[in-house]
Amino acid sequence: MPTKRKRLKNYRIGLVDADLLDNGTRHPNLVLLKIAGYLHDNGVFFELITTPDADISQYDLIYMSTVFTYTKKPKFYEMAYDKEKNQKFRCGGTGEYANETNVSRFKELRAADMYQLENDSFLRKLRNHRGGVRVHGIDMARQMPFYDLYMPFIEERIANGEKRDKYKDYLKYSIGFLTRGCYRHCPFCVNKLENNILPYSKLEWFRDEKRPHIYFWDDNFLAAPYEVWHPILQELIDKKITFQFRQGLDERQLAENEHGIEMAEMLSKAHYHGDYIFAFDNWRDRNTIERALKIWKRCCPKKGTKFYLFCGFKLTPEDDKRLYKDVWEIFARIHILMQYGCIGYIMRHEDYRNHELANIYVQIARWCNQPAFYKKMSFWEFCYRNQTFWEEHTLGRAVTPLKPYDEFVKDFEAGYYNTTKMCRPLKTFISFLERFKEHKEELLAMFNYKLSDLINPSLWENN
Repeated sequence: MPTKRKRLKNYRIGLVDADLLDNGTRHPNLVLLKIAGYLHDNGVFFELITTPDADISQYDLIYMSTVFTYTKKPKFYEMAYDKEKNQKFRCGGTGEYANETNVSRFKELRAADMYQLENDSFLRKLRNHRGGVRVHGIDMARQMPFYDLYMPFIEERIANGEKRDKYKDYLKYSIGFLTRGCYRHCPFCVNKLENNILPYSKLEWFRDEKRPHIYFWDDNFLAAPYEVWHPILQELIDKKITFQFRQGLDERQLAENEHGIEMAEMLSKAHYHGDYIFAFDNWRDRNTIERALKIWKRCCPKKGTKFYLFCGFKLTPEDDKRLYKDVWEIFARIHILMQYGCIGYIMRHEDYRNHELANIYVQIARWCNQPAFYKKMSFWEFCYRNQTFWEEHTLGRAVTPLKPYDEFVKDFEAGYYNTTKMCRPLKTFISFLERFKEHKEELLAMFNYKLSDLINPSLWENN
């Protein structure tokens, strides 16, 4: 006698944010929010699995999303039999393929990942309630996220003493893509094989009006056609919606695009949430970035402006030449940003970990990514201040004033640090100088860059 098929609404679905279970993550997983929204529309039971050793026997299917390539799979996945993995788990996300170096294979894996949910054998049995041409199956562009997916996890953390504000990105933001794609072909980006920027979702498809802000995760919004980006920006301005392009905007467009000045003027009028975020990923773009900065600072001279500074890509264990060049280019970009009164934000590719001096990136990021330090101290002062802070609060010594490097060297040579422990930031600073002795003077000049010394309003006011 044939086995009776289980009704769809009796299925139990587990959703797994692999990054959350391994490293913790600042943002909710948008794919999981949309799957949850689709299941909610159809009355199918689902829940977020919040512990790496959860009992997964209760679930008929588990959808697991991984954003970062360094994320480890949860214990319950590793312990599942191969047969159970094949039948129960549906895995996807950029973390599954972003490190693939074979171009053909990367293209194949990305295409499969981008469309696997819309072709999913279980999801296609359920009805699409969000309009469009699909009658059955999830429409990822149109699907409204279920923003309460993480609430049981968050409430449990808050009950255990964590502050609610830690989870503001889960609680206060609608999240979505207005456009998808890019044409820049950056080798480190998952969009490296894309050639176009196309419309994706309408604002009302993912905006929850109860949430005060919106995060847009577009790859390169300003590079979309005029008829795409212009009406969207105008709508955001007219409705006074507070928003932020979380992955940053391509500032080069302000200099390269025929509508660049209009872009800058509209952005400056928008209710942008927090600092405006752009990207300065490549030193070779410096001339274009500077031309764009002149336009931007004339249009928006007062609001905070931040630039992502990508680094660490393709660093190998013994490649000192690449390491030095990479660090040099970080500070060369910072020099330009400081001249225009902008702050930087270090974005490290995981390859940075490969070199034995990898901690130099950690310390630069600790300095640069905290505006309170970046605006008031040079990198040298930050490293030395870590030392005096430790001596004051651990050893109970009186605060030592910030010293120039030359005066520190006198203390070092006099044997002060033979009996006094040197903190990690200062030790890293010294180790880097020792490794690159032939560049010591150049490095010391860069490590002493200070925004208050370099900012120069005449660069944009007189142009």
